[in-house]
Amino acid sequence: MNKLILLCCLFSFSSVAEYKLPPLHHVVDVEASINISIPDSFPTNKKGQIDCNTCHAVKDIKDIPLDEVDKNVKDFFRGGAYSSLSDFCYQCHQKKGYKRENIHQLIDADGELKKQKCLFCHVETPDPKSDYQREDFKFRVPPQKLCIGCHLKTPHINANTHLLEVNDEMLERIRKYEKKNQLRIPLDGKRITCISCHTVHEKGVLDNQKLAAKQVQEQDIEMGVGYEQHSWNKVVQKDKKSRLQKLYKDSDKKIEITYQRLTHEILIRLPAKDGSLCMVCHKFD
Repeated sequence: MNKLILLCCLFSFSSVAEYKLPPLHHVVDVEASINISIPDSFPTNKKGQIDCNTCHAVKDIKDIPLDEVDKNVKDFFRGGAYSSLSDFCYQCHQKKGYKRENIHQLIDADGELKKQKCLFCHVETPDPKSDYQREDFKFRVPPQKLCIGCHLKTPHINANTHLLEVNDEMLERIRKYEKKNQLRIPLDGKRITCISCHTVHEKGVLDNQKLAAKQVQEQDIEMGVGYEQHSWNKVVQKDKKSRLQKLYKDSDKKIEITYQRLTHEILIRLPAKDGSLCMVCHKFD
C-alpha cells in the first residue's frame, strides 16, 4: 500500500470509544503535524484538532450511523469529488514527500553513482567500470521477476507473450544482430526478460564503450516516455466503443483508451517507435 494512503488510513484508537469508524480510517481528534498544511476551507475543531468536519463536508456526519453514510456524494471528501484518494490526501500532505522514488535515476547532481539504489535489485553494488559476465551478478529475486516489484506484470500490450524461451533459430538471429550492431540483448539463459528490451541503468552509469550501455534515452528519465495525439485515435475510439461501454457497465467506472504515437523514448535498447527493436528477433516478409 502506498505510504500516503497508509498514513491517511491509520486506525484511530483514541477515538474508537466516541465514534464508530471503519477499520481503516485517518486519525481524528489530534493536532495537525507541522509537516502538513491544512487548507483554510478544511475546518478544525475548537481545539484546533482534525475531526470529522475537517475531511468531510457531509452535515453532522459523526451523528449518522456508519452503514448509512453515503460515500458517493460529491462532498463526502471536502472539496471533492476527487479522481483518487491520494489527490484528497495531498490537500494537506506534501505530494513530494510521498512520491515513489525512481530507482532508475542512478546518478546524482555531481555525476556520482547513487550506490544505495543499486541494492534494490543487486545483492551487492557492482563496479560500473569493471567487466562482468551474467553469472557474476547476484540478484535479490530471479531476473524474470525483478521488475514486477515496482512495475505491473503487464505494463504494455503483449508484454507477457514476449517473456518466453526463444528457439535456436531466434537465438542465433539475436546473437548475429548483437555482433553486427555492437550491442547487448541480455537473456536469462534462453529466456527473454524485461531487460532484454529495456535498460535499467540510465545513460552514463555504464561506460559508453560497453555493449550493454547502448540505449535510447531521448529525454530526462524523470519526464518519462513522450506521446503525441494521432489521427488514428478516432478509429480506435470507434472500434472500442461498444466494448468499453460494457467494461464501464461492469466496473461502474468510465474507461478510456486512446491511441497515441511515441515521440520520446527512454530506457530502451533500440528505438521501438520505428520498429528497430522488433527486428532484433522478428523477421517480416
